[in-house]
Order: sequence, then C-alpha cells, then structure tokens
Amino acid sequence: DIVHCGPEGHVLRQIFFGPRGTVTPIHYDPYENAFCQVVGWKYLRLYPPCEAPRLYAKASEMRNNSEVEPADVLEGEARGAYAERFELLQSADFVETVLEAGDILYL
Repeated sequence: DIVHCGPEGHVLRQIFFGPRGTVTPIHYDPYENAFCQVVGWKYLRLYPPCEAPRLYAKASEMRNNSEVEPADVLEGEARGAYAERFELLQSADFVETVLEAGDILYL
C-alpha cells in the first residue's frame, strides 16, 4: 500500500542528517513530517500557525524561514538581545520538547 499525502496525492520523501550541535532556524514546512531522532537528543520549539505574524518571515523566496537566526533564540533570549529587533517574537506562544534517540514526532 502507498500513502498519498498532500492535495495532489504526491508522496514527498526527504531526509536530513545533522551532526552533533546542528541548529535549525525557525521555519515551517508546507507538507507533513515525521521527525525521527536516531541518536542523541534534539530540543524543539514549536509555534502554532496562528503565531506566524510574530515569527518574521523572510521577504525572499524562502518565506517559510524566519529572519530570526538560531543564535538570536538560543543566546539572545536570555540577554534580551533581540527585544528591539524582534519585539513580537517575545509574545509568541510555543510549546517545547526534547526528542531522544528512538523518538518520532509527527508534524
């Protein structure tokens, strides 16, 4: 059996591997995902779609990515370093989780 995903019934397969310390910028994917953590662990911060206006989408062809850099979130949040540039981000609701080896998160 084949599972057909998306409005056109296409199956999209992509796989990404990252070494220790890989950081992914704030973004959204226009398709479903199964995030599988194979080894180690990964911290995830998930924003609901209604928070999109507070996430500063890029004005380029990469509109599914945020102008907010990972360092702004990881380092700047504690110091308030992005408070002026990304003021709305501070009020965006999110949930966070940590995936460990063997965990799968369906998005």
